[in-house]
Amino acid sequence: MTSDDRFRLPILLYDDECSLCLRFKQAMERLGGHEAINKISIHDQEIYQVFNQVTYEQCQQSVHFIEVNGDVFKGAEAVRKLMHHLPAVEEFGWLAESEMGKKAVNYFYDMAEHYRKQLHNRCPSCKKDHSI
Repeated sequence: MTSDDRFRLPILLYDDECSLCLRFKQAMERLGGHEAINKISIHDQEIYQVFNQVTYEQCQQSVHFIEVNGDVFKGAEAVRKLMHHLPAVEEFGWLAESEMGKKAVNYFYDMAEHYRKQLHNRCPSCKKDHSI
């Protein structure tokens, strides 16, 4: 696989050492169309050389999605953008773009993020220094 193939857009940056993040990625892979999304671990140091607009520290804090045009989205906004690349979910994408939908996605993301931080604080292997 060439570097061009390895870092083709769009890219979902996820923490493959976080059980919640890994489950999110695995659930996404059950949906049709996921093959078009390149899924890369935040622990892959080369990603930060290819896309210098993201940093490891930023990616540790929230999910990141790099769109086809190179725009970077993080947090709940990344999840909303990701939805448009999954045909099974995209049918409901218009809901996520409404004001109530944005609030719902934000709430879902905030709760998942809160749970992820709790897991991180209780997990001995999660407390390892993964700095680059």
